Amino acid sequence: MSRPVPASHLSSQWNLTLPLFSLLLIMLGAIGAAAVMLVQQAQQQWALPLLLLLVFALLAIAGWALFALRGHINQRVQAEQERDQFSQLSLDMLGVVDFDGTIHQINPAIERILGFKPGEVIGTYFFDYVHKQDIGPTLQVVTDKLLNGEPVTYFENRFRTRNGDLKWLSWTANPDVNEHQHYIVAHDVTRRKEFEHALGEESAFRKAMEDALSTGMRAIDMQARITYVNPAFCAMTGFNENELVGSVPPYPYWPDRGYEAHQHNLELTLQGKVKQEGFELMLRRKDGALISVLFHVSPLFDNEGHQTGWMAAMTDITDRLRANEQLAAAYERFVAVLDGLDAAVSVSDPDDNEVLFANDHYRQLYRLDPASVHFCDVPQTRRRKHHGTDASFELELQDELNQRWLHLRDNPIKWVDGRTVRMEIASDITERKQGEEMYRQQLDKLQTTSRLITMGEMASSLAHELNQPLAAISNYCNGCVARIEAGTTTPQELLGVMQKASTQAERAGTIIRRIREFVKKSAPDRSSCQVGDIIDATLGFAEIDARKSGVQLELQIEADLPEVIADRIMIEQVLLNLLRNAIEAMHATPMPERQLLLSVGRKDNTQLLISVTDRGHGITEASRAKLFAPFFTTKPHGMGMGLNICRSIIEFHHGQLWDEANPAGGTIFRFTLPLAQQ
Repeated sequence: MSRPVPASHLSSQWNLTLPLFSLLLIMLGAIGAAAVMLVQQAQQQWALPLLLLLVFALLAIAGWALFALRGHINQRVQAEQERDQFSQLSLDMLGVVDFDGTIHQINPAIERILGFKPGEVIGTYFFDYVHKQDIGPTLQVVTDKLLNGEPVTYFENRFRTRNGDLKWLSWTANPDVNEHQHYIVAHDVTRRKEFEHALGEESAFRKAMEDALSTGMRAIDMQARITYVNPAFCAMTGFNENELVGSVPPYPYWPDRGYEAHQHNLELTLQGKVKQEGFELMLRRKDGALISVLFHVSPLFDNEGHQTGWMAAMTDITDRLRANEQLAAAYERFVAVLDGLDAAVSVSDPDDNEVLFANDHYRQLYRLDPASVHFCDVPQTRRRKHHGTDASFELELQDELNQRWLHLRDNPIKWVDGRTVRMEIASDITERKQGEEMYRQQLDKLQTTSRLITMGEMASSLAHELNQPLAAISNYCNGCVARIEAGTTTPQELLGVMQKASTQAERAGTIIRRIREFVKKSAPDRSSCQVGDIIDATLGFAEIDARKSGVQLELQIEADLPEVIADRIMIEQVLLNLLRNAIEAMHATPMPERQLLLSVGRKDNTQLLISVTDRGHGITEASRAKLFAPFFTTKPHGMGMGLNICRSIIEFHHGQLWDEANPAGGTIFRFTLPLAQQ
């Protein structure tokens, strides 16, 4: 398909032939004018024929020139048509652009490349299609070369397509300074640029991976020549790439000692006898330092499956080996420390009863042979039947195997292989238990002694209390005997007297029973009891001293108090001791001010609070610091054990005993007792 020759092309042809034709016409005109002048001047007969001859000659020449010009024009038109056909069929963009950037001509390839039809872009501005980031470099090329008449052999920039995408085009441009036009050829290189970009990204990624790898990579060919090393390999050895690539055995990093091992492993590699687990070697760095490495080798193949060499992955295991050595040393120290402990330490699997670890004290405690510590019925297994295998627990018990008292701490831990095991720490507390038993026995003796001493101090008062009912009983009995002997009484009268005697006997019996219960030796028996019963029993004794000393005893007891967990006799002893101390503390207090307050109430939801408040002389700060110490007393003839025993009793009941200064003068002693569960 041909297109009309553009006017610009025709003008270009005329620019080549018109000067010649014009010169010819000028020559013809000059010759004709000369001939006419010659005829007029010469008036010769031969002049006219000569003139006609010249005219014919000039006409012939003009005809030939016109014919030649026509042929030349036809050739040029044909050439333009062939060039236009080539432009139509070209896969590259061919165009003509003014020096001002206006597109004058473009071939149909623009539609395939950019999506525009030729008619849409002719007359538009060339730089409207150039990516904005490429306008500056493109203008620079146009200014520096094309506008100065220099062709551009190669230039790349991005063009906007019809749908808004971008295409990379490579340009070749020739300027025509006379016509102020550029003849441009553009080739679509988008695919190549994408491939180059992808290849660049892949290369950058591969390089980044190579640079980021902590594993050293080294490739050798079939002749053991090093063909590649990565940065990590260079960093490990201290040699750069130029020093390593191309080298042959012995390699620069082979140490003098251990050379044979390197040579042997290389020979095995070249023979294809590669160890899958790799092999450990010593390398000599460039600075002379030795490092331990682990090599893993695999074959390299080309695209056709032919082996081209070997790739080795090298890992620096110097720190790991050093860490293993340190770990082994630490384990030895750990075992030495555990073996030196005065406690039996063991680790066992609760599923199969296997003892995973046992220190020397454990083996001695259970008389176990170190060689036979595995898969045995360990003591902790039997204990865990009662306490479970998941939770931690702590207890004291007498081991049934050796009858020793042990304090046990048993906890679940993670073993080195990830499974959950149990660790038990057993401390021998047999001596402590024996000491506690001796202390308990001594405390029991002290309590009994204290009660006896208290009763001895109360003997005179108790004798007075007992003397009254006994004297009354004696009088009633003597009166009955006298009346019977005199025969002046009746059975009815004797009945009344005998009832009064019986009442006094019951009173005496009550006093005696209280004394016996107070002083008798008994094992501690903590149980639920009413605090009111404890107070009533104690007041039966305390009121005797209170009346004797002129002390006014006041009670403040909260209503509906719950039961407490206590040993009645022990708590009575504590309360009686505190009441008697309070009474004695007020011997110098004026008679109207001798007031003793006993108050009982809840401290919180779990404890009962009992307070004894006196108006005595009080306690100095110096004495308060030693008040509960054994054998400390402010009494002239006291033993100094009363308050110490009282505190021991209260702490035995999981309570507290303390003193406070009474703001009104005197002292307040308070103690707590646990409430029974509701």
